[in-house]
Amino acid sequence: MRSQFVSLYFWLAAVCVASNIYFLIPIYSNLAEGLSSTYEEAVFSSTVFTFCYAIGLLSFGPVSRAFSKKYVLCFGMFASFLLTFSLATVLSIQSFYILRGIQGIVLGSFAPVAYAYCFDAFPVKRRTFVIAVINTGFLMAGIIGQLISSTLVYVYNWQAVFYFFSLSYLILSICAIYLLPKVNWNKPAPHPTLSSSSKNKLFQAPVIIGLCMTFITLMSFVSFYEELAQYYAGQEKELFFSRSIALIGTPLSLFSGHWFKKMTPQKIMLICLMFMILSFSFMLLVKQLVIITAISIIFVSAIAVFIPSLITFIGEAAAERRATAISLYSFILLTGASIGPIVSNLLSFQSMLVTFITLFGFSFLMLIFLKPQIKG
Repeated sequence: MRSQFVSLYFWLAAVCVASNIYFLIPIYSNLAEGLSSTYEEAVFSSTVFTFCYAIGLLSFGPVSRAFSKKYVLCFGMFASFLLTFSLATVLSIQSFYILRGIQGIVLGSFAPVAYAYCFDAFPVKRRTFVIAVINTGFLMAGIIGQLISSTLVYVYNWQAVFYFFSLSYLILSICAIYLLPKVNWNKPAPHPTLSSSSKNKLFQAPVIIGLCMTFITLMSFVSFYEELAQYYAGQEKELFFSRSIALIGTPLSLFSGHWFKKMTPQKIMLICLMFMILSFSFMLLVKQLVIITAISIIFVSAIAVFIPSLITFIGEAAAERRATAISLYSFILLTGASIGPIVSNLLSFQSMLVTFITLFGFSFLMLIFLKPQIKG
């Protein structure tokens, strides 16, 4: 029973942390009005947060090796509680930028430390499941975060969104102390010098191609929902149901481990890319939100399976440099997400679709080029 609560904890924590990337999307207008700023300035706050979050992902990996991972998780959540609560009290967009940036760095403590904690605390089978739960939470946050913020703004105001998440982080910090099992921690010994062949593992074609695809993955997800909110502005109720329905596709990531037994990650990625291209292509042909919503289920499902496949693909290609490669993956993934709002501001809905169809197509061709490396 306790192990189930631990899994639930990591899912909730992943949702609450990653929701910060997305929850402003439906409420940019409310935020801009509340802080007496422009819509574009409100959108830029998401870029500030996500870029700082990516920096936090790189920073807390080494920190977790020097301190107890359980207490780093607890500290990150408690600090996030204080910063998120403070965000609800700011009066200017400049102060909002500063606090959002610091909040992003602190929230970056969760992902690398949580993954490392799973390797220390759980046996292999259990670890695989908990990591899949965390990945599912990250993906579902893209939609759940928007649903929570749009609901709270409709009932209360934009400050209520930050009060809600600050309370969530306080509860999660307390739960981390009493719920998470203790793990043995020893101060790490100095790492031996890596051989040149080991270093080259980071610079071979599969890793580079995988990291290039990483950059556009969350960028496409964020840009799509940013554009959807702008293209169908004024249809908040319809957008709410559109985001809710898209949640259907997110749990597919939990089944990725089963599919890995039958196909290589590379094959699964090719299938996902094909569905991502097809879903965006069909969206070009329609304008009705209800049809785009139905197609978005396919897109979200493909992303849900693509992300764990991409992590596995990069990890296997990097071999003994896996830890460094996954850290780079996390940083690049969130850097791409931070650029998503900028892309949506620069391009129209149709232009955004064409751009990512092209990028997905190049990614597909690059994987086809690596076909001799596919086994099974």
